Amino acid sequence: MRHPNGYGSVVFLGENRRKPYAIRVTKGWDDDGKQIYSYLGYYADKEAALVALAANSVTPISPKSNMTFAELYEEWNPIWFRSIKEKLQGNYKNAFTHFAALHKVRFADIRTTHMQKIIDDLDKGHSTKQKMKILAGLLFNYAIENDICIKNYAKFIKLEKNSQNKKKEIFADLEIETLKKNDNIQYVSVILMLIYTGFRINELFSLTKFSVDLKNATIVGGLKTEAGENRTVPISPKILKYVVSWYNNATDWLVFRDDGKKMPYNHFLEHHYYPILESLGIPRKTPHIARHTCATLMARAGMDPLAIQLIMGHSNYSFTADTYTHTDTDFLKKEMAKLDKTTSKRKKVRNKV
Repeated sequence: MRHPNGYGSVVFLGENRRKPYAIRVTKGWDDDGKQIYSYLGYYADKEAALVALAANSVTPISPKSNMTFAELYEEWNPIWFRSIKEKLQGNYKNAFTHFAALHKVRFADIRTTHMQKIIDDLDKGHSTKQKMKILAGLLFNYAIENDICIKNYAKFIKLEKNSQNKKKEIFADLEIETLKKNDNIQYVSVILMLIYTGFRINELFSLTKFSVDLKNATIVGGLKTEAGENRTVPISPKILKYVVSWYNNATDWLVFRDDGKKMPYNHFLEHHYYPILESLGIPRKTPHIARHTCATLMARAGMDPLAIQLIMGHSNYSFTADTYTHTDTDFLKKEMAKLDKTTSKRKKVRNKV
């Protein structure tokens, strides 16, 4: 019995193939009127191929059903990357490389166990593994939208709990005082600016002279998240002289190399940041610890939780933002002033001791 039009057919491809039977459907015609076929699957015997063809008539198999993990990713990423920042693109690219063992595997054949083993065996931290799970989930969603599969197996991936009780390292008070006493050393001021603004290092290096409003003692900048982008950060009196100094010498970037060009992240770490810490006897700490230090100092000073969240550029508030109405610059400056008062009190206590 002939199959109805559009049903598709089973074809034999030769005896030397592990799966010699294929099902195909017509997806169009060329200029000479010849059929252009789309092959939907390959099978070891004719009976299995006929069953698959029948199933396709009920739930059509996508022409993309044979795409590999890598092929699906390459089709997906131009679409997704249009709406996200370059830093996040880098996170997904790194996550993709960690799935190298699956790159040539047909995506429709991938199951939770395949991804789980790769993640479990990977010698990386919780954050990297979490990004891998997120990427896998996004790819499965895209595959479902395109009828490549019907189930998101990524959502069943289990990650080890990230220890929330681990105390985050910060710059100690004495280490900060050591930096202040040695602010004549080039770029020590940059470390102090990181500590007293809460900017990520790349955020600080992306600031221009026009990001600074000396009249109102504020800096507008920030990257990465919607909540952190273009946020207003009051300039603490502790670093005002450093900001003014950089501002007065800047032509474009607020913090710059000796030749006036934008400061590269790795160049700063290798030639300035780590050598400064070593020369001052301060234990090696990542630049991001300066951000943790800023948050800790603000909390220690009793600053309003909402002010801390706004200055740090976090999206989740300790208290609901709707509770507050005073989220203007004056409010942030008033809260930041507490940081200076608290440190002065701590100095007096130390002096008495």
